[in-house]
Amino acid sequence: MRLTQIAALCLAASLSTAAFANDKVAAVVNGTEIPQAELDAFAQQVVNSSGGRVKDSPELRAELKQQMINRTVILQEANRRGLEKTSEFKTRMEIFRKDLLQQALFEDIAKQNPVSEAQVKTEYDRIKARLAGQKEMRARQIVLNSEAEAQEIISQLKKGGKFDELAKQKSKDPAAKRTGGEMGWVNLGAVPPQLADALKALGKNQVSSQALRSDVGFHVFKVEDIRDAKVPTFEEVRPQLQRQMQSAQIEKVLIELRNKAKIQ
Repeated sequence: MRLTQIAALCLAASLSTAAFANDKVAAVVNGTEIPQAELDAFAQQVVNSSGGRVKDSPELRAELKQQMINRTVILQEANRRGLEKTSEFKTRMEIFRKDLLQQALFEDIAKQNPVSEAQVKTEYDRIKARLAGQKEMRARQIVLNSEAEAQEIISQLKKGGKFDELAKQKSKDPAAKRTGGEMGWVNLGAVPPQLADALKALGKNQVSSQALRSDVGFHVFKVEDIRDAKVPTFEEVRPQLQRQMQSAQIEKVLIELRNKAKIQ
């Protein structure tokens, strides 16, 4: 993500949530002061949100300062025109308030139901045990609307049709149309048993002789390569796994609230 995109995502949050007691001023725009502490908070948010791709520097500060000056000019003009008094603005503010309140609830639930390091490690060990010793297959798929269409594709493949070209032409799956049906490496221990069984039946460079039916259509597969599964280390997946587990905790509380609610 480009610096300007990261900064744009962080700007509103950094300016609306921080309290600034520092008297130093970064700039003055038509008499309106921009506190240095406000710029410091903005820079810190950009750095933290970049995942290590952006470092704090004089160049970064200079760019962010210009963005804050531009924002101040814009807000001053919006206020001069009285836009905050319009019904359209008030409606948007109410929607924004509800979104912020919802996010505040999610954060409060997470705070009251934290996921510990030990819990994450236990979940990792459980997943690792399920995935270890499995095979991974690099596969492609074509998704069709009917079994008859799937059998026609299988017939064309048997006659020498190219799988990736047929996927781009015939698959109902938008991703398959773009990539030629590329599924990447699939760990057989991490997918539904029905899919795992369909792929296990194929050897390297083999194509389905019968389509797999699912909720989205009829699937024809090609296995391009097979290898022993590679299980990522705990450190590699810990942040993602922790986020998933925390989201699950929040979802659990929300389901309980929904079940308790009196809905007419």
